[in-house]
Amino acid sequence: MTSKNNDKIITILICLFAVVFGATFKLLPVYYYNQGKNALEKENYINAYKKLKLAYNTNPKNKDYRYYYIEALSNLTPSLPVQKEIFEISSGSEQDSAQQSASQIVADWRSRIYSKFGDNYIEQVPLEGGIIRWDIDKMPLKVSIIDNSNNSALPPYYLEEIKRAFGQWQSSTGIITFELTEHIKKADIIVQILPLPEDICSGNECKYVVGFTTPDYKGKKLKKMNITLYDKDPFGNFFSDKELYNTILHEIGHALGIMGHSYSSGDLMYMSTNNNTNSFYMPYKSSFQYLSSQDINTVKLLYKLLPDITNTPPDKLNKKGLIYPPIILGTSKQISSRKLEEAKNYIKNAPDLAGGYIDMGIAYSELNKYSASVKAFEQAEKLVKNNDEKYIVLYNLAAVHLNNNNIDKALNYAHKAQKLSNTDEVQELIMNINHSKKTHNKAFKIKVNE
Repeated sequence: MTSKNNDKIITILICLFAVVFGATFKLLPVYYYNQGKNALEKENYINAYKKLKLAYNTNPKNKDYRYYYIEALSNLTPSLPVQKEIFEISSGSEQDSAQQSASQIVADWRSRIYSKFGDNYIEQVPLEGGIIRWDIDKMPLKVSIIDNSNNSALPPYYLEEIKRAFGQWQSSTGIITFELTEHIKKADIIVQILPLPEDICSGNECKYVVGFTTPDYKGKKLKKMNITLYDKDPFGNFFSDKELYNTILHEIGHALGIMGHSYSSGDLMYMSTNNNTNSFYMPYKSSFQYLSSQDINTVKLLYKLLPDITNTPPDKLNKKGLIYPPIILGTSKQISSRKLEEAKNYIKNAPDLAGGYIDMGIAYSELNKYSASVKAFEQAEKLVKNNDEKYIVLYNLAAVHLNNNNIDKALNYAHKAQKLSNTDEVQELIMNINHSKKTHNKAFKIKVNE
């Protein structure tokens, strides 16, 4: 047999294989579809789901495959994978009966969840479009209180009110518990009392916050929450017991994962300002505050949502009974749009504080509106009051410019941020910028940070 004949035989065999493979490829989805429909009629929903998923994955735009796939999914226990699959079809671009059915299922779930947990402001909770919270199975949270004020005259009620505020969160929620520890390295939440910065007053006007909270996390790992409280106001007065108590009560809410604010003045986590200080949160001076029903409902619902960032590795987190966050919060675009509105409201109430512009820059970045993001961060840079805020702004400007492929600007801002604080995250950012510069490849998207 000649070489030419061998080539002909091989060519014929390849063509036959292609025909057989093509026919099989077309017939297999139909086979799986029919098998799934039969299992569905017999109410064997697990088998129906498995078969119809095979058909759907082969041709996800086929209207029949999609419709019966949703039918199978809707009869399964709503585990996290089931919730995710139904939500993705409900929010997809295909406008058909499957999408309508999936949207109705999601709406029913959302209605039942809100009915169970009551009024809340869960939509204000996410950080960078994700959920950050502690693992409920790792309670009690360890709390360390540190007095770095260097003030020997600090009133004893400071420590007492801080402890009492943690007690209110514990008794009111019924799901969160705390334990004091003197070992800072073992603490989940660190409360630090510091002297008030000296550069907060200009003439007769002083702009300051009584306290603030900063999350410490890397990637998906939540390391700790840092609460900073100041020892005195700009006029040298100690805060009253009520001011201190109400402030730390509010900051604990952030430390538990409520990263935004309520729009209702009756809630502890309400965002408020004061004409004299333009503080982001001004505690009531005349009375001790209490958690509202909405505050409590929000935390309880938060701790039923699947976290994006927590203190347990994702593969070891107990996910049983958890809710897929977009079922409640919507798509990442919808979340970012709400965060943008919150930032605008922040700026309206506190136009001279950097925080609102930082939040606005983050929201615009998540919406891929990089020019608007840069403008917001540049405005924030003009308003920063300390090096911590300045680092956040510079880091985020570097990240936004990298995402927009402005490599030289990104590297410039990253080095400025590194001079302020040589953190792991800024080192990683500089490495990504240099890699992008060296390879001339468009950088993969870097998340901006709060």
